[in-house]
This record gives sequence, C-alpha cells and structure tokens, in this order.
Amino acid sequence: MLIKELELVNYTNYAHEHISFHPRLNILIGANAQGKSNLIDSIHFLSLARSHRQNQDLDLIRWGETFFRLKGLIENKQGSFILEHAVKKGRKIAKINGTSLPKLSSLIGHFTTIIFTPDDLNLIKGGPELRRRFLNRKLVQLTPLYYDYSAAYQRILTQRNNLLKRGDASTEEMAVWDQQLSYYGSLIMVQRNKVLLQLAPIAREIHHQLSGSREVLSIHYQPNLPIENMGSQPEIQELLQSKLSEALRRDLRNGYTSVGPHRDDFCCLLNDVDARHYGSQGQQRTTVLTLKLAMLKLMAEETGEYPVLLLDDVFSELDQSRRQYLLAMVSQSVQTIITATDLEQLDRPGMPEACVFQVHQGKIN
Repeated sequence: MLIKELELVNYTNYAHEHISFHPRLNILIGANAQGKSNLIDSIHFLSLARSHRQNQDLDLIRWGETFFRLKGLIENKQGSFILEHAVKKGRKIAKINGTSLPKLSSLIGHFTTIIFTPDDLNLIKGGPELRRRFLNRKLVQLTPLYYDYSAAYQRILTQRNNLLKRGDASTEEMAVWDQQLSYYGSLIMVQRNKVLLQLAPIAREIHHQLSGSREVLSIHYQPNLPIENMGSQPEIQELLQSKLSEALRRDLRNGYTSVGPHRDDFCCLLNDVDARHYGSQGQQRTTVLTLKLAMLKLMAEETGEYPVLLLDDVFSELDQSRRQYLLAMVSQSVQTIITATDLEQLDRPGMPEACVFQVHQGKIN
C-alpha cells in the first residue's frame, strides 16, 4: 500500500502544499513546530477520517479559514485511486475518485496506516481506554464487520445506561437490552482475543530483536469477565448476559453499566513483569514500538499488503542498534514516512535510499 501524492489545503499550518512520496523511505526534516507532525497527522486522517493529535476536526482548520481539504493519490492491491477528505463548519465529507461515500465506514480497507508518535508512550502508561482504542482502530481495519459490532454495542450500551439513569426500567425490559448487549459484546471479545493471540508471537520476536535479546515480551488479554480461557462466542454471550443480570442492582444504583467489553484491557509483560507499572520509560517506549511494528506485520499477513508506516520523532529516542533494526525491517517492503530534526539521526552507513524533504513554517521543499 502506498501514498504517492498528497495535497493539503488549510490543514493546520499548511495553506496549500503538494508532496510526492518515495515508495519506500521518506524523511521530513525541520526544526520543532514547523509542521512535520501535522503532515504525518494528515496522512493518518486520510486513512481513518480522524486525527491522531486532535479530538475536534474544527481544530485542524488553519487559523482564519473556514475549511480544510486533503487529497491523496493512493495505491493498493486493487489499483490507484484518489481519496479526499474535507471538513467545513463541522461537516465532514469523504470521497473516492470524486464520489462521496455514504458513510465513513466505507473507508475501511482502502488505505491503512500505522502511526507511532512520542505521545503513544501512554499506550502502556495510560488507562485501559487507550489500549482498547488501539485494538478497536486496528480491528476495524483488519475485520470490517468489527465496525458494525462496535457501533451496535455502543448504541445499545447508551440505551441501557439511559435506562439505568432513569431508574424505573423493569427487570424484563433490562433483560431485552442485556440480551442484545451480550450478543454484540461477545462478538467484540472474540475478535479482541483472536487478534491478541495472533499479535503475541509476532511481538515477542520483534521485541527480542529490539531489546538486544535481553527481554521477553508477552501480551495477555484481560477481558472484563471472570474467565481464564476464552470459550466460544455463545459461551461468552451466556456468561456476559449472566453477569449483566447479576450486576443490575449495582448498575441501577450507580447509573451505568459495569460489565462488558467497554471495560476490557490487555497487559504487556517484560520478563514476566508488568511494563505499565514497573518498566522504565525506555522499556515502555520500546514496547509501544514493538506493538506498532507487530500490528504492521499482522495486518500485512491478514490483508496481503503492508500499511503505510508513520514515525513521528521516533529516532531521537532510539539507540543506533534499534534504528538499524527498524530501518532494515521496513526498508524492503513498507512505505515509511519519518520526521526528524536533522539527518544526523538517520544518516548512517547502510541506510536505504530515501527521499528527504525540508519542512519550514508550513512549506515543503
């Protein structure tokens, strides 16, 4: 999968810029606060219709303007196409080859990316909602039906929580919602367990290399159910519905649903020690990088093509051996776009051929 060209209009600090990318390694050089991270974020926005940095689309519009537009020439195994996004006064529009998409979920699978930024350290250090978001976003790209499962679950969860807050729903009425919630919840949990089981051995091998054979990484799903071994989808559904029923009195008192995959988590152990609580910042950063690279390889195995890899200010945090391993891993098969403040971080003997761009005050040369 490739992004061959990108046009930005009124996106963050870019007025109007166009860039053509190398099919393998691209390096964006510039001082801090010049627009390197914004450019990386714009490519992520093309793939998922959401920013990695901002929660509100309107915050991405250049100061003093009323809209932004992104246009990318994308190539995947089906061929080349034009992908466009625009946001104006809160309205979001997505097009493929000039045709508006009826819903944003229609984007799934057309253009995929993996992004790693310094803020992603929170994937290990932060709360479980960040790890769920990581899983959800990648599962949507791996399994398009997962989007439907998640949307249905969230809709039903909202309905159930509204009933709990109202406080006058009958047991029979709640049982109807619990049946639906447990059905979609069980589908979500099966998919999460499956992807983490697939991810674990890939991550173990990558981390073995990144850590210089000093650390063993293991990944464990922590579902919000009292089960040691995940059963079949019907078994999980039955257990989840039972636990929802048991928790009903507590949920009515608290006004929210306390059981279900919206409270799931997963943990990363380094040499059998939880990286979240006991890993150093360096170990946590390497673990996050491992997770991203492992997901990159898994997505390639499952879809038949690598996502585009976006690395924002990563190399300043890695020693030479980790840089060399990372470049060797991606240089032959993955289009990679890297930001750095200077070429000294990357200009090493044996570095693959790269296209270098200078970024200065929202201008690309």
